[in-house]
Amino acid sequence: IKLGIPKPQDLRKKQAVAAAGQSQLMRMYEDLFGTIPIQVAQLLLSQGDVSQKEHWSNVKVTIMECLALGVVPIINENDSTNTAELSFGDNDNLAALTAVQLEADALCLFTDVSCVYTANPRTNPDAKPLFVVPEPWALKVETKDAGSGLGTGGMSTKILAARTASVSGIPCLLINSSFPRRVFALLDYVPKEDPEAQLPEEATYFMAMDAAQTVHDTRRWILSLPVSGQVELDNGAAKALGSKKSLLPAGVKEVQGSFLRSEVLRICHEGNEIARGIINFSSEELSKIMGHSSHRFEDLLGFSCCTEACYRNNIILTTSAESL
Repeated sequence: IKLGIPKPQDLRKKQAVAAAGQSQLMRMYEDLFGTIPIQVAQLLLSQGDVSQKEHWSNVKVTIMECLALGVVPIINENDSTNTAELSFGDNDNLAALTAVQLEADALCLFTDVSCVYTANPRTNPDAKPLFVVPEPWALKVETKDAGSGLGTGGMSTKILAARTASVSGIPCLLINSSFPRRVFALLDYVPKEDPEAQLPEEATYFMAMDAAQTVHDTRRWILSLPVSGQVELDNGAAKALGSKKSLLPAGVKEVQGSFLRSEVLRICHEGNEIARGIINFSSEELSKIMGHSSHRFEDLLGFSCCTEACYRNNIILTTSAESL
């Protein structure tokens, strides 16, 4: 907008335009908050800032210190230097990860519709609104809209962000950005578990998942890390995770992707994600020992190793324990 050119497609041009736009954006925030008056600060983040736990903790400390000083932190992705490998992907994901990191009371996502629909209401006349989503991790709706074209992401990214917040025990509100005052009537609202329940204002309320496990710093950090691969579990292993136990290689049925030790995996059962965890084996090693008991590991790998594929403290459930 500042340069008066269309949204670029070339990565280098995108980065240059982002650099030019950052100062304009902060000037707008300075002017708007100056009418209250409240001071603002700018934090530009990349995926690299959360991939190392120490850096991740430093970001949290900086944000909390800003708030303690009465300064509102404006958090954005550092688009001027980020590449695809270091990108959060969209602002909805960045907002959700920030909420999880800060243990926020709630996450509010603003969009160009008033609520989530079962399908795109602009193209499907049978689309029905969803006002309360009791189980965001199990929500399946049609999300083929591509967004406005001015930002990043569409409705699908907002649903994913709501799921990220929900599994950390944080409720999420989706509100039409044309009516920002609606948020005031919803801040203290406690919804019923009914998708058709009426809210004080038109919006969608994604309920927080009941904590089946303590969501400590490590588990919140795991949610912020990029996923490097995927494993499919048998019924016994899935139930063990729901009972707060570690993941054993014996319960792994399939290994997908190429990953190294200490990377984060998507853990699935019957094709659906149920958890994420930090893996203790590479994809090559895990493929050799999956389905086997621990007494065979040394023979199969040629060296002694731990018995767990993922320690229980390095696993965070992304679905309800009762569903496993």
